[in-house]
Amino acid sequence: MAKVACVLLAVILSVEVAFGANILCLFGVASPSHHIWNRAIAHELGAKGHNVTIISADVEKDTPQNIHYVELEQTYPELYSGPHNIDLLEMANENVLTSIVSFYNDFVITECKGILKSKGLEFVKNYPDDFKFDLVIHDMTCGGCMHGLLHKFGYPPLVSVTAFNNPPYVTDVIGGHKHVAYIPFYSLRYGTDMTFMQRVHNTLLYITDYIYRTFFCYPKLDHMVRDYFQYKDMPYVPNMDRLSKIILVNAHYSIDFPEPAPPNLIPVGGLQIQKPKPLPKDIEDFINAGKKGAVLFSLGTNIRSDELGKERQQMFIDAIRQLPDYNFLWKFESDLDLKLPKNLIIRKWLPQSDMLAHPKIKGFITHAGLLSMHEATWHGVPMIGIPFIADQHRNLEKCIRMGVAERIVFQTLSTKQIYDTVHKVLESPSYQQNMKKVSSLFRDQPEKPLDRAIWWIEWVLRHPDFEGLQSPVLKLGFLKSNLVDVIGFFLLAPLVVFIVLKKCLCKGRHIDREKKTK
Repeated sequence: MAKVACVLLAVILSVEVAFGANILCLFGVASPSHHIWNRAIAHELGAKGHNVTIISADVEKDTPQNIHYVELEQTYPELYSGPHNIDLLEMANENVLTSIVSFYNDFVITECKGILKSKGLEFVKNYPDDFKFDLVIHDMTCGGCMHGLLHKFGYPPLVSVTAFNNPPYVTDVIGGHKHVAYIPFYSLRYGTDMTFMQRVHNTLLYITDYIYRTFFCYPKLDHMVRDYFQYKDMPYVPNMDRLSKIILVNAHYSIDFPEPAPPNLIPVGGLQIQKPKPLPKDIEDFINAGKKGAVLFSLGTNIRSDELGKERQQMFIDAIRQLPDYNFLWKFESDLDLKLPKNLIIRKWLPQSDMLAHPKIKGFITHAGLLSMHEATWHGVPMIGIPFIADQHRNLEKCIRMGVAERIVFQTLSTKQIYDTVHKVLESPSYQQNMKKVSSLFRDQPEKPLDRAIWWIEWVLRHPDFEGLQSPVLKLGFLKSNLVDVIGFFLLAPLVVFIVLKKCLCKGRHIDREKKTK
């Protein structure tokens, strides 16, 4: 009997190993928050028995079993220390049209320069030509700078992912339509009920975004990638995104504006949220010591509180001093040489999601990044948002409309504005009540978002050649998929009929005149 059991165990183990796939992750986006989201997917795949190679600007010191990191070591230096270094706080002051150009030119192109300079990419490029990957997962947020590896490894099935919810260029990847009549551009503070002039503005931004990325950014990206990889028969690089079998997006209907999507767009919003871990004792004690509770203050991983400037930092300190019934915990990346009130502590790092799960956290001052908003919503914590760039504006707008958040405008920051906004959210019961309802909607899912993501990735492994989920729009093109030719036909047909009838009538009258003359 024991021998039979051993044989069965060996068979089971061999089946699991046989199913373990060799997966390549192209995570070139230089953003710690994107890394947190992407890491959750990659590490879970490793836990499922797959062998995962991750090419990324962010790497982990302690890697779990089956996970192998290859660092794109020049990406961050190129972005923040190179000749075209970016300043996110400066970008926060740009108008919306300028910010579109900045995203593609200053971030996407500069990031790609750093990727192509990295020894990590060269290392993978020099893999044997017959090396086999069963699947490629690509963070498509900033373009296909590493798509030459797709060509090198013989085009394994492609899965696209993004820690954004559903950016405009998703249609470049999987087709479908962006109905700009009711889907606000990601950096606008509009809702679905836009006025005429707002729809004009919204349409202008979508057109500008499309034109700049299609005719300026993409050709430049293609030239850079082609020049680096030197593959003569490689197709146009941006078009390689269209090979995606599915795309996983960081979205959920409880938080995002509704919009139609092809069946291969899979919403997995909040997949990075894990079961809360115990807090460090000093943090736990400080939270519990708040008379009415505590407030978490964090501007995420890209915006640094220590770069706000002394004047703005003092504004926050003065506002917090006026709220003595609440204890505040501020993620501050360096030492702060300003006098702090007793109800405020600063730390270079705080376990954000674990803290938001604490029952005495009553508010969250946030930059309105998507991961932060998902974590706050999951744990039922009302928000005070300070949006700076990109999708942060639209993320916060939806939450304000749901009655679970309020806005602080960074450009007009003052102690009074901070105090009034924070006090309003903390002392008005409606924010807590509304957030409880939204949190219930977010949590009410048939499976965990991460489990859904992994199931779909493994579905692609099981059905690598199936194309039935992909939108026909990719093959039809803009004119056919939007019925421009049909609309043109219906507009021109009456005109043609009118002209023909007019000519016939004119000809008939001319014949009648000739008969009368005779």
